Amino acid sequence: MNLSRRSFLAAGIAGAASAGMPEVLKAAVSEKTVIPEIPAQPAKMAGVKGRPKLCISTYSLQSFRNEKDGIEKCITTAADFGIDAVDILHRSMPTEDNAYCQNLKQLAYRNGIELACLSIHQDFVDPHPEYRQRMVEHTIRCLELAHNMGIPAIRLNSGTWGTTGSFNDLMKARGIEPVIEGYTTDDAFGWVQDCIFKCLPTAERLGVVMALENHWGVAGTPEGMIRIRKSVNNTEWLKFLLDTGNFLEEPYDKIATVLPECVFLSCKTYQGGGTWYSLDLDYDRIVKIFYDNNYRGYITLEFEGKAEPIQASIDSLNLFKKCIDKYYKDYPVKG
Repeated sequence: MNLSRRSFLAAGIAGAASAGMPEVLKAAVSEKTVIPEIPAQPAKMAGVKGRPKLCISTYSLQSFRNEKDGIEKCITTAADFGIDAVDILHRSMPTEDNAYCQNLKQLAYRNGIELACLSIHQDFVDPHPEYRQRMVEHTIRCLELAHNMGIPAIRLNSGTWGTTGSFNDLMKARGIEPVIEGYTTDDAFGWVQDCIFKCLPTAERLGVVMALENHWGVAGTPEGMIRIRKSVNNTEWLKFLLDTGNFLEEPYDKIATVLPECVFLSCKTYQGGGTWYSLDLDYDRIVKIFYDNNYRGYITLEFEGKAEPIQASIDSLNLFKKCIDKYYKDYPVKG
């Protein structure tokens, strides 16, 4: 009879003795044998919702935007802040050279910082197939870039009609723009669906999720975001990225609607007045929505105000931390 130590303990020493175990083992058992009990897990473990991690976008630290080593400074500044992660704005990268990318990855690792998202720009809402194909190729290249840098998600836009002119004009129009003459909103949704389908095999192969943001256009509403995701069969490689500052009217119900499918959160603050507009967002209420929906990923600062960015970022992150501490407090290991 060959008893492993694990199966022997599982059967119970006393029970094994009375069940006729081998003599060599009986000799080791006496009436005074004490079998230690394994302490049960605390009941409150069942209610633990996980604690979100704080992240900052490179977009927030405006002082570094035009510097060649700006992303490096963002990474080390995040470490100085004592937070967990950085969201890299693709447009702020001076090069896609592999040596540069690997140096960023190692710098982040040495500073205990995670590279959480690569926020890219692309536009699938365009009547010209050649242009949409270029956007697909750009998105696939960014998926590969994120994978090479160890980044598990990219920010994805649906795109806009472009009929208002510049982005500044779009913001003046509060994100609302007319459809190109001769086309319909259904056309736009079809183009977005087709482009995402072309990107999905690469996303799945590389293990990089595409996080669709409510970044104006046809994905600017919860209904639009959900329609796009359903159109590609609710694949796990297309999820949502919520920007709290991009639902301009009655944001709280909209946030709650899309949150169950969110893998990343971008939280806007506007100290000193917003670059384009300011919203009076109640982050106590917003973080409570995160908690109620069991969100446990990154809460990312995207500072878009005119105040000095370092201090404004510190103040914003401390606000987020205070709200996280208020609601996410039932977890076994506290930092």
